[in-house]
Amino acid sequence: MESYAKILKLHDIRPTIQRIQILKFIIESKVHPSADEIYEELKSKIHAISRATVYNTVNLLSEKGVIKEVITPSAIRYDYEIVPHHHFFCLKCKKVYDVFGELPEIQKVDSIDGHLVKKIQYCLVGICKKCLNGGE
Repeated sequence: MESYAKILKLHDIRPTIQRIQILKFIIESKVHPSADEIYEELKSKIHAISRATVYNTVNLLSEKGVIKEVITPSAIRYDYEIVPHHHFFCLKCKKVYDVFGELPEIQKVDSIDGHLVKKIQYCLVGICKKCLNGGE
């Protein structure tokens, strides 16, 4: 628990019980959970947690660079993996997989059509090998 509090403090975030548990769940789950999934998992373990607390916390963690948002067709999911990588979203089982290695680079832009570009994300979308082979 203390290491999770240290991570929060390093990013100038006050380490409350709720924030520590949310960060711990994201780091340990390895499944790129959505805010709703985090809430459903933690509500029985932490009585003083609300859906709003989870949403506010993941937004804060994302803004401070502790976690990354993974935007998929079904939900915004969250990832702690610190090694640079991309994501693959399976349309069938709705799982998100980490993809390591080089992908074709998108031209780096600061703005497009008058919009300020803050980041460019890859999220490859298709059918995972497990679903292709008939198992879920």
